[in-house]
Formats: sequence, C-alpha cells, structure tokens
Amino acid sequence: MPRKFYISTLCFTRTYDYSVVYPGPNLNMIVGANGTGKSSIVCAICLGLAGKTAILGRGDKVGLYVKRGCPKGFIEIELYKKSGNVVINREIHVENNQTLWMLNGRHCNQKTVEEEVKALRIQVSNLCQFLPQEKVGEFAKMSKIELLEATEKSVGPPEMYQYHCELKDFRNKERQLESAVKEKASFLEKAKQRNERNKHDVNRYYEKKRHMDVIELLEKKKPWVEYETTLKEHASVKKEREDAKNQLIALKQAQAPMLNKIQEIDNRLKPTEAQIKAKIDDIKQTLRLKQMEEEDHQKRISNTRRTIEDLKAELAKVGDQPDVTPRINVVNIELRRIQEERAKIEGDKGDLRREKDNLFAESKSETKCVFCVDHRKLNDMNNMMNAKEEKLRGRHRDTYTALQWLRKNRHLFEGNVHEPMMLVINVKDHRFAKYVENHISFHDLRAFVFQRKDDMEKFMTEVRDKMNLKVNSISAPEESCSKRPPSRNIERFGFFTYLREMFDAPDEVMSYLCHQYKVHDVPVGKEQTKAMIKTVIEEPYLRVFYTTDERYTVKRSFYSNKISTSNSAVHASQYLTITVDAEEKGQQEQKMKVRETKEQIWRSSAVLDRRDNELLAEKKHLCELKGKKRQLEQKISTKQDSLRQMEQSAIDLTKIEEDTNVKIAAVNSQKVAIVSALMAQMKVWIKNLLMSAMIAVAFSKLPDTLDEIEAMLNEERSRAECFTSLSETVVDEYNRREQEIKHLEKELEAKTNALNTYRQNITEVAKERWLNPLKQLVEQINDKFSDFFRSMQCAGEVDLHSENEDEYDKYGIRIRVKFHSSTQLHELTAYHQSGGERSVSTMLYLMALQELNRCPFRVVDEINQGMDPINERRVFDIVVRTACKQTVSQYFFITPKLLQNLQYAEEMTILCVHNGAYMLPPNQWDEKAFIKRYTKRKSRQGSGGQK
Repeated sequence: MPRKFYISTLCFTRTYDYSVVYPGPNLNMIVGANGTGKSSIVCAICLGLAGKTAILGRGDKVGLYVKRGCPKGFIEIELYKKSGNVVINREIHVENNQTLWMLNGRHCNQKTVEEEVKALRIQVSNLCQFLPQEKVGEFAKMSKIELLEATEKSVGPPEMYQYHCELKDFRNKERQLESAVKEKASFLEKAKQRNERNKHDVNRYYEKKRHMDVIELLEKKKPWVEYETTLKEHASVKKEREDAKNQLIALKQAQAPMLNKIQEIDNRLKPTEAQIKAKIDDIKQTLRLKQMEEEDHQKRISNTRRTIEDLKAELAKVGDQPDVTPRINVVNIELRRIQEERAKIEGDKGDLRREKDNLFAESKSETKCVFCVDHRKLNDMNNMMNAKEEKLRGRHRDTYTALQWLRKNRHLFEGNVHEPMMLVINVKDHRFAKYVENHISFHDLRAFVFQRKDDMEKFMTEVRDKMNLKVNSISAPEESCSKRPPSRNIERFGFFTYLREMFDAPDEVMSYLCHQYKVHDVPVGKEQTKAMIKTVIEEPYLRVFYTTDERYTVKRSFYSNKISTSNSAVHASQYLTITVDAEEKGQQEQKMKVRETKEQIWRSSAVLDRRDNELLAEKKHLCELKGKKRQLEQKISTKQDSLRQMEQSAIDLTKIEEDTNVKIAAVNSQKVAIVSALMAQMKVWIKNLLMSAMIAVAFSKLPDTLDEIEAMLNEERSRAECFTSLSETVVDEYNRREQEIKHLEKELEAKTNALNTYRQNITEVAKERWLNPLKQLVEQINDKFSDFFRSMQCAGEVDLHSENEDEYDKYGIRIRVKFHSSTQLHELTAYHQSGGERSVSTMLYLMALQELNRCPFRVVDEINQGMDPINERRVFDIVVRTACKQTVSQYFFITPKLLQNLQYAEEMTILCVHNGAYMLPPNQWDEKAFIKRYTKRKSRQGSGGQK
C-alpha cells in the first residue's frame, strides 16, 4: 500500500539562524554530537504541527524555543500529498509568546491547523507516534490502559477508539440496569421471606375457622333437635287449638253489635271538622303576628352586629394578634434564663483571666494589636497551605481528588505515606524555590511518596484502577539516601550551597530526591560563578549546576573527550515559593485559641445584653397592648352576649318550616323504612331458605341426640381454644403481599429481559465492531514484536489484557519481555527492567506498529542511549529492515552516535548535524573527498590483512 503523505521539507530557526531539512520518504537517520541541535528538528516538527510545549518537556513557553538573542523565530513544514502538498508556517514572537499561523499561504488560527493535522492522522501527543528525548522514560511508565488508547489512536482504524469510548458509556448504563435488577430482586426475596414466615399463622387461622364453623352448625342443630322433641307434644295441643278457634268465631259474632255502635260515633264526629278548620285559621293569624314581631327583632339584631363589626375593626387596628399573656410569660422565662447565662459567663471570664495570666506570665502587658498580628500570621499560614492545594487542583485535578481520598483513608496503610511532594517540600528561602522546582519534574512534584511498595500498590489499585484517576506514585529507596554526602568540594567558583540544603522534606521524600535527582550533589552558584563559567565547565566532575538565573548541563564526548554544554533559563517558581514554619504555626494557633475564647465570651455577653434590652422593650409593648386590647375585647364580649340573647329569643320561622319538612320527610322515611324492611325481610327469608337447605345437608353429618351434640360441642370448643393470638389481619396482610409478590415478579422479569437484551446488544456491538478488530490488531502487533525479540535471541509478547471481559474501561495492552534465558517473561514497567532493556522494548514495540501504517510518520529521539552494543546493533538492523519498506510510513531516528560497520540500505536518508566550535565549517565540507579518504583507508586495511 503506497504512502499518501509524509514530511518532505522542514525549515526552522532555533539552534541555527536558518536551516532547511529535506528528509526522505523512508528511514531518516539524524546523526550528530550532543549539543549540535538534533533535538531542534524534533522540536520544530512538534511545534510546527501545533503540538504543545509540554510534549517536549524542555520549556513551558513557546518563546523559549527561539534561538537566544533573537526576537522571533519561524517554522515551515511541507507535507507531501498526491492530491497537493500541505504547507504549514508558524512564526513565534519571544516577547509575548504569540504565534502567527499560515496554511498553504493563507493566514489562519491555530484551531484550523490542528484540524488539518488531525485529518492527516498526525498525533504528536501520542508517544506511540512521537517520542521525544525527554519522554522516552515515560513510555514504560504508561499503564496498560493508556498504552491501549495510544495504540488505538496510532494504528487502529479511525472508528476503533470512538467505539471503545462508546462501549465504556454503554457499560456504565449496563451497571445502572444491573443495580436496578439487583435491588428489585432483593426486595422481592424479602417479601417472599416475610410471607413464608406468616404462612404458618394463616394455615392455623383457617384450621381454627373450620372448628368454629362446626361449632356454629352444632349450635344451630341443637334447637332443631329440641324442636323435633316438642313437635310430638304439639300434636296433642293441636286439638285444643281447634276448639279455641271455634270459640273465637262465636265471640266475633257476639261483638257485631259493638262494631255497629262505633260506626255511629264516627258519624257524629264529622260536624266537628268546621271547628277544627277555624282553629287552624287562628293559628295562622298568630303565625303572621309572630312574623311581624320577628321582623322588628331582626332589625335590632342587625344593628347590634354592625356595632360588633365596628369594634372588631378598631381592635384590628391595635393589631391582629392572639392573646399576648402567653408571650409575656415566655419573655419573663427568657429574661430569667439570660440572668443565669450572664452569671455563667462571669465565671468563664474569671477562668479565662487566670489562663491568660499563666500564658503571658512573662509579658507585662497585653494589647489587642498583639492578637491581631498573631491572627494575621495564622491566617497567612493557613492561606498559604490552601493556596498550594488550590494550585495542585487547578493543574492536576486527579491528583487533588486522590489527595482527598488519602486523607480520609490513611489508616489503610502500614508504612509512611506522604502527600504530593509540592505540598511537603518546604523551601527555606522563597528565593531558592525556582532552583528546586526547575530541577524536579512536575510529574514527580505531584507524586505521592510511599515507604513501602505494598502500600503503593494498594493505593494505585484504589485510585487508578477503581477510581480511574491518573496519578503518579513513588516508592522511596529501601536504604535511605537522604544523608548521602556530596562527592566534591564546592568552595571554589562562587558556589555557596547544594540543592538539598535549600529545602526541608520528610526523610523518604529527601531520600528519593537524592537517589533520583542527586540534589545532594548539585551545586548552586552566584554571579561570580556565571562570570567564570568557562573555567567552571572545565571541571571534570561537574555534570549539572546552577548559576543565579541559569541551569547548565555539561556532557563530555565519548569519542573526542570534548566538552559540550547546554544552558537554559531558570523559570520562576509556581508552586514552592510558599513556605510555612510548622513550629511557629503551632504557637500562633495556641495564642489564637486564647484570643478566640476571649472574643467568644465577650460576644456572648454582648448578645445577652442586647437580647435583654430587646426583651424588656418587648415586654413593655406587650403590656400596653394587652390593656387596650382587653378594653375592646370586653366591649365586644358584652355586645356578643346581648346578640346571643336576642338570637336565642327570636322566633325561628325557618326552623318551623324545616320542622314541617322534617315531619313530611319522616313520614316518607317511615314509608321507605317499611319498604326497605320488607325487602330486607325478603332477603333474609330467601337466605334462610337457602341456609335451611344447606343445613339439611350439613345436619345429616352431625349427631341426632342432645347428649351427642353437647359432647361434640365441648370437643370442638376445646380444639378451637388451642388456636390463640390469631386474627383476620394476618390473612389480609398475607393475601395483600401475595399480590405484591406477583406484581414484583412481573417487574423483575421485565427488567431482567431488558438487561439481557441490552447485554446481548452490547456484546454483539463489542465483538463485531470493536473487540474482534482489536484482537486482530493486537495479534498483528504481537507477531511482529515476538519476531523482533526472537531475532535478538530474547523473548517478548504483546497481548490484550482484561480481568473482566465486560469491563471495557479496564482493557489494556500488556507488554511482557525476557532478556535472559534463566528468567521468566515479566511485564514491562518503569522499575523492573534496566534503562537499556526498556529502551529496546520501547523501540521494538514502535517498530511493530510501523508496518501497520496508520500514521504518516514516526519520530524517536535518542532511544538507543543506554543500550549495550549487541542490542543496539540488533535494534538498528530491525529498524533498517522495517522502516525501509515501501509500504511503511516515514521514520525519523535521532541518535548522537552510531556503532561501526552497521548495515545500511539504499532507501535510508542520512542527515548529519554539525554545529559547534570543533566542527568543520559548512563551506569547507567536501563529501567526495571524505568518501575518497574513507575508501582509501579501507583498502589499506584490506591489503594489510585486517578486517
């Protein structure tokens, strides 16, 4: 597959006033001594493609990448494309760190360049694609998860990383569904358990009911048997009844004359109806007179009501308040409580006075100003610590979150655990902060320091794996290095101290810094040091040192023993300028405690005085209000009594009419009641008829004699009494919960089906769209990686690692290597392998990615540093074979040195970087003469029998 685009031209100004690089489309070997400016090419590629300065790790401001003494610099990168080359220009201004961008000759903003770079699949922030010198060590520190994401972005299809992110979101939703199903299942199980416990009581209830039903039937049959007994006696009485009936007929015939007499009396009463009508008219006339009297009575009631309303309106002006007497009582109680608290405060004042005399026994006097100064100091100290933490949160929120978790869970660890270095390092003089901060990387300044490795692993499991936080942690050396002495005397050259003497830190932190950063052996000088810098750098054992405003790094050539130096500005401190004296802070807090106690007592006393005055004023107001209100209330009460008397003496005509209607309604109700009673009786009769039929069947199963019935009644009653403490509520609750369980089972089934469907969809998407292609990609990488290691007589493998196949945010790429036949495969970490072994592993992994050809180019800067010659030669051969194929992407390999007699390829492009006082000037460089001399030298060696 032919390449679509690569870097064809690179112009920049950093180490040089002006330089143009024409790289080849395959492997570009950039060779040059230390300090000649090889890394300037790397910087130009990164910054020219809109990369951040943090990627390079050499300075945080873009202006620092312009050649010293120049007001501005520029970068031009031309990217080859068949459809038309892309040209990116960047002009950097030192004074304000501003940039002017151009894309294909047109001015644009940085976002436009970033979008164009992204469209070309260029990722200078991805260590799998762009590995500058300062970031080589960080590749091995990448977690498996970070390495997977970087690999997906670098060589995976464009949609692979997007699918991975979507699956993480899907998994979060799946967890929510799982939680809902689990909660519903738990609730259902508890409901079933409760019903199972009540089932025994329900069965006992029904057993008791069966006994009670038998008792009821027995009690009903008992009178029936008694009836059967008396029925026989009834037959003898029946004849007597017939005789009495005949006598009744005779009596009715004898009463016939009396009935006729009653009819006559009724006829005589009819004339009295007229008299009754007259009496009714008199009653109506009386009613009309009462109505007139009642009308006058109502007028007097209306006037009285108006008077009451006026009095109430006047009372409302006084204040619509309830009876103030309870409030007055409450005020009196509150006043007594205030007196008691005032007495207690006076006692506290005496105790405080004695405590203050003891605390300030040596002082003759004490003023409020002294306390104010102490308070300001303490506030300043607290604010400084808070400011440090706020800076940490602003720069790296994950570390701040992990810090809060550590403070709550410190008891989980056995050894010493120190908060991030930037919080525990205390610079003795704020002027020293810039040296310490420039010497220690921010990656370590935000690191947690552990005395024990097992504590560190426990911490990283919690915050990195479970909380998904990106934090850094460090294990201090087992043997303390904090007291290690310097290797040389610094009395000469104006040096006045070592970095270690500029700050305090816990022993484990200082031990790590001495071991890793050699702070005990890095001197700091004054202006005198800078003035004699040429003499200083000639010192054979000085590697790193500081002057007033600069850091110097001295390197000695392995070949020529020549010295090369690089210097950089010491930037102002951002985090360590804040210093706090812990002992003085404790003293200030003790003084402030006395001060605050005193102020609290005085504030409490003032509050009590103010409250006392308020209550006295309120009590006076309430007493005045109570008097006036009482007068109005008394008048209203008198009028209301008069009104009630008038209302009581009134003739309630409405009530009379209502009584009439009530009487009519009562007659109607009686009629309705009679009908209802008749219907009820009918129902009872029908029911009794049906019950009688049932009791015909049930009675046949029961005894037929009174003695047997009594015996069975006693037995059933005894059995029923055995079932105590049972009620229908238990049965009702049982039945209600049974319905609830059925409903919950339906809900659980629906949620479980939804979860299973969601899981099935996720599994299909994961395997078809992401997991299967990812496994194929990792297998391809592993094949190449394993082949490379076998060719070096070592072993290595790459696999897709996940503890749980469904946890998509926990997938990662694991690199395992073995460099010795007597050892096992071990995971590549920042601690297990040596620096050279890590470099070999990193380089071969990048080469395994090379043939997958998703990104247009790769950059690796000085990764062969630290390799032994055998491994360096093997790695070089692999790089040449792989990167010189026509189907792979462009490759930049930067190195300060090369072994002799290496195998090269025609497709390679060798770029030699020359700079410095001992280099041949460009105008004197003769390539043909150089090759001629080399050929002649080789021929002389061959004729002499040498290889």
